[in-house]
Amino acid sequence: MQDIFDAIDQYAEAYGRLEQLQRTRTVEIPIGDQKTGVIAEFFARIYAKHRFPKASFEFGSPSEHAWDIKVIQPDQSEIKVQVKAVSAHSQTSRVSPIHPGWHQLWLMRLNEHLQPQALWIIEAKNSAWSKAPLRNRTMPKLGSPQSGSVELRGGNNETSNLLAALATANP
Repeated sequence: MQDIFDAIDQYAEAYGRLEQLQRTRTVEIPIGDQKTGVIAEFFARIYAKHRFPKASFEFGSPSEHAWDIKVIQPDQSEIKVQVKAVSAHSQTSRVSPIHPGWHQLWLMRLNEHLQPQALWIIEAKNSAWSKAPLRNRTMPKLGSPQSGSVELRGGNNETSNLLAALATANP
């Protein structure tokens, strides 16, 4: 029983550290209670800056459902990115509801250490279902093309590019 109490104490300490960072460094890590999503969005922000080096960015608040990252290109065109994530700790791999209004849907799978394991990007213009909310969908698994909900399959695999961007951000 003591090991459970110890694990809760360690989790509470890590949770508190993330909360403090979220409140003091909101440009880098978003505010939110769902820490898997917060962590994935942190990695997504790094990748967005790598993928769109000449762009500027706005970051959505927890009340913004359609997008988490707004990429503002030099020509002032916008790309609204919605980020969805699951970790290896999820037994169902179910993502939170996907709300319409995005241009790109970034699906990130985190490993048991909450580090990126996979990233797929789905374009709204190629997805007839993108204009309606989607609920109860499951994230695909890397290397298993028939896994996950059918709507979330077939995104462009950006895993190696994400990992390269993170390696330069955290040498």
